[in-house]
Amino acid sequence: MKKNKIFALTILALIFCFATILAGCQEEIKEAPREFDDQLPIVKGDPNVHVTFTVEDDGFNVYAPFEGKGGYRYGPSIMYYPDGSVDAWFASKGISGDWDWFTYRHSDDGGKTWSGEKIVLQPTGNSYDHYSVCDPGVIYFNGYYYMGYTSTLIETGVGNNVFVARSAEPDGPFEKWNGTGWGGDPKPLIYYDEGETGWGAGEPSFVVLEDTLYIYYTWTCPDGDYTMVATADATSENWPATLEYHGEAYQKLGNYRQDSCDVVYIEDIGKFVAFSTYERFTENSGICVMESDDGIHFTQSDIIRTGTMQCLHNLGISKRSDGHIQLDDALCFIGYAYGDGRSWAKWATRFQNITISYYEGPVESRDQDGIGNECDDYFWELPEELDPIGISVKSESRHLQLNEYSEETLKLYTVNSFMRLTKIKDTSDVKITGYDKSIIKVNGLKIQGLAPGTTYLLVQYKDFYTTVTVTVYKDWKYQYLPSVITEFRPVETVYDVPLNAENNILHKKQIRGYVVFNNYSWGEAYNAYTSSRPDKPPVVPAEKYLMTFHVENPEIISVSANGIITPKKIGTTTVTVTMNGEKSFTVTVNVT
Repeated sequence: MKKNKIFALTILALIFCFATILAGCQEEIKEAPREFDDQLPIVKGDPNVHVTFTVEDDGFNVYAPFEGKGGYRYGPSIMYYPDGSVDAWFASKGISGDWDWFTYRHSDDGGKTWSGEKIVLQPTGNSYDHYSVCDPGVIYFNGYYYMGYTSTLIETGVGNNVFVARSAEPDGPFEKWNGTGWGGDPKPLIYYDEGETGWGAGEPSFVVLEDTLYIYYTWTCPDGDYTMVATADATSENWPATLEYHGEAYQKLGNYRQDSCDVVYIEDIGKFVAFSTYERFTENSGICVMESDDGIHFTQSDIIRTGTMQCLHNLGISKRSDGHIQLDDALCFIGYAYGDGRSWAKWATRFQNITISYYEGPVESRDQDGIGNECDDYFWELPEELDPIGISVKSESRHLQLNEYSEETLKLYTVNSFMRLTKIKDTSDVKITGYDKSIIKVNGLKIQGLAPGTTYLLVQYKDFYTTVTVTVYKDWKYQYLPSVITEFRPVETVYDVPLNAENNILHKKQIRGYVVFNNYSWGEAYNAYTSSRPDKPPVVPAEKYLMTFHVENPEIISVSANGIITPKKIGTTTVTVTMNGEKSFTVTVNVT
């Protein structure tokens, strides 16, 4: 009996020691340094020094669609750490009306092997990013991963804006910028304010240098296709509120043929370098290199095709957590989506090692006659059984709408890597937090309205997260058509417009209205149409809800029938905007 007791105690001691060691390993992994401590002294970029690179290997597909199936993981944002581990985020196909989601994968061995996927960001119901989260751009500073993304209110996919969310961990949960802080109702970081027919703003990339955050983003408007740059105070927790706009970093090459860029700062030579695909989706595609000594103004230095796949698009380059690289960093590789040029949304994603170099003298092409590799069979073989592993949790509805004291039961599903839903039957692993207890009461999965208002549920199932918007009305009228405008106010109250002396005025701003209808749906008003919320919004005929614009001093500006401002001379005036001859508001326009 004594021997058995000693044996049992020995086993317990071994278990305790093993658990202690395992806990220590987990703690060590969790506390592995996310930032390098060997930053080189800041040097001034030399305009006589130029950047190029070579592709070192054939690489491998970190993702490919299965035979006979669609799918993609495009626009990777790739971050490496001092311990040789790598995080990567991708845009993936969404479901149930969501256009795109973000997936996350991790590598402990420098990208040789990768973890399974996890969905880490989805749209927020009844919000400005209702349709999608596209084009991830991730950076880490001040204890947070900041994830920039693209979304829009308009169901045709134009008029996009840039948004940002943050998390203390690379796989979430993320809280979105709401205009004054973090969490809840997402608001744009970069708001697209030109003609609504333009694709808009999106596809962000970030770099931090000396407490300044550089933000690069696509700006596609009626005047052309650009990459813009803004800066912010990286020391501020609410840095989106400190944005300063610097205009065009560069106009994209060709006729909408250059893709969005991913920017790094090369410490060795003090240069900002933007990598993007060129002649995207074609057999002549390649990777364009743009460079800058100040982070604001960029010029082209090279286009590389040799070693890449043809028909590539949406590129990301690996970088340190702050967006920097050093030329002797061991983990320097690119990732991009590609396909056969014919099959839309059936794209593989390839990672390839590259070597970045620089030279002195005039700019010259180092790959003038280069041509990419032809795309053969890039599909993965379909397994006999579809992958049952969950990669996300999803609510049946992103927006629950209740009357006071009515009740709804939340319906939750797991999502697998084939984007198939399975209803969660055992809800013991579900946690719901983050909501306003004065607006709703939560009992298990039952949501009861208490008082009018909107709040947000953070739903956790195991280690997956999603959000659900809950709106409680005094009298829910969603069943009615949007026939009466109950609120009409400006989207922006002040417009600052520069006057071009040569009268070659680009980037003209558009005055828009924010409309709320009698069924509580809402949207932005253009004279082309008025897009209203929620879920699948109706398009209200322009002839029914037409805006008119009255300029107080027409010598300073004119305003077109669809709200486009054209400056005439320096000064300040007001514009009164009226909807359907009934509701109106006034905005101020400063011409400088």
